[in-house]
Amino acid sequence: MFKFIALVAFCVSIYSAELQPRPYALVKQEIGRGQTVMVEAGSTHCQTCIDMGRLLYNEMQLNPDRKIFFVNVGEERDAARAMKIQMIPTQIIYDAQGREIDRHIGGFTTNGLKRFLAKHKI
Repeated sequence: MFKFIALVAFCVSIYSAELQPRPYALVKQEIGRGQTVMVEAGSTHCQTCIDMGRLLYNEMQLNPDRKIFFVNVGEERDAARAMKIQMIPTQIIYDAQGREIDRHIGGFTTNGLKRFLAKHKI
C-alpha cells in the first residue's frame, strides 16, 4: 500500500509542477534590464498552455537564473492587449534592451522548446 501511495504522490508532483503565473505589471519590470526575457502568454484553462507551463517549469529547474515568465492573459485582459496576443499560448522573446525580437504562437515539444531557448541564449 505504501508503494502505491508513494507512486501516486510522485505522479501528482510531476504533473502539477508548472510555471506559475506572474502579474504582468511585475513581468514588465523585468523586461529591458540587460537580460533576454521570455514571456509565455497563456491561460490556466488551456490544455496546451498547461503543457507549456510544465515544460517551462522543467527548463527553469535546470537553470533557475533564466528570465522566463508566465502571464495569465485569461485573467489579465489588459496584458493580452499590451502584448498584442491573438492566440494562446504565445511565447515572446525580448532582448536585453526590451525590444521584442521573436514571437511563437502555439505549443512546443520538449526539443522544440530547447531549440527556441538556445536560439535566443536563454
